[in-house]
Amino acid sequence: MTILLLANHLNTGGITAYLLGLCRCLHGRHEIRMVVASRGGNCEKDFILLGVTCLRVPLTTKCEVSPKVLWAYWKLGALVRALKVDVIHANTRVTQVLAALLSHRTGIPYMSTCHGYFKVRLSRLWLPCWGRKVIAISEPVRRHLIEDFKVDPERIVLIRHGIDLKRFRPHHPQEKTALRRFWSIPEDKRVVGHIGRLSVVKGQVIFLEAAHMLLARRHDVFFLLIGEGPEKAALRAAMERWGLEPHVRLVAATKDTSLALSLMDVFVMPSLEEGLGLSVLEAQAQGVPVVASRVGGLRDIIEDGVTGRLVAPRDAGGFTEAVGRLLDDAAAAKSMCEEAQRRMRTTFSAEQMAEATRALYTTL
Repeated sequence: MTILLLANHLNTGGITAYLLGLCRCLHGRHEIRMVVASRGGNCEKDFILLGVTCLRVPLTTKCEVSPKVLWAYWKLGALVRALKVDVIHANTRVTQVLAALLSHRTGIPYMSTCHGYFKVRLSRLWLPCWGRKVIAISEPVRRHLIEDFKVDPERIVLIRHGIDLKRFRPHHPQEKTALRRFWSIPEDKRVVGHIGRLSVVKGQVIFLEAAHMLLARRHDVFFLLIGEGPEKAALRAAMERWGLEPHVRLVAATKDTSLALSLMDVFVMPSLEEGLGLSVLEAQAQGVPVVASRVGGLRDIIEDGVTGRLVAPRDAGGFTEAVGRLLDDAAAAKSMCEEAQRRMRTTFSAEQMAEATRALYTTL
């Protein structure tokens, strides 16, 4: 069985991590062959190392009616037959439309994964292109599809985004010390961190406001913000406005999130909206206590007071209080981490995600 995975790009991020998880678990097993079509990206070589065929198509657009979608359709039309593709699996709005066109031309069934929230637009209501089946990566995303887009519940399959738990492990003190020095993090400070694309919806300005408030109360903390994105300049301006430069390090995205997370005493996810929260799953897998916004898929991951702490979105004071308590209560933090790791093994592993997805491929 050959599966064609469609994505806009293969840069570091949640969708790329999802596709890599599927390919690691399924490619070359169960007589399954994975093929990926995208415009490429900094993680493309990771797929190639797995033996996955990577096709380049001109998907440098966020518009589902762009001529580039038709160009990609023209490039892939003959290839899907030559590759003997059995199922097409779209992972973005643009590639849903592309998959619908390819399916109409070839008769190959297609499906899609909804990785978060779509804005309700007429084009998405008139031209839904969800496919025969739609994977929702969390229960809130499933409800979003039903309530906002009227997708038939029978077409939706809840398969939570899982991660490769083997990637998250203890690190040698020398590794951690070297990274702290590289990022100029003082050895005597406890680290409160965040990893994510720098965008308004991720709420990183709330992270900085909470840092400002926490630093007014205590002097044993340092803040680490990891990511790239359009809000980088605005966040640097906020750091300057609050005088945070000596206490906050803003660094580029890293593939080795396990090592980066191992430096953190508390992980913060202040999103205003979140389909699931890949970075939160990774922090929990690494054994880092988490404080997150009470929104979207984060409520699907975290049980407040049991596997982490949930705070109202935009409530910088609430984040300040929750982070401070975790820093001061080692026993509670340890208990939450242990329960979170247990649930990771039973609910959020890449193997479980891949096996459920394979069953769906077989059904199609």
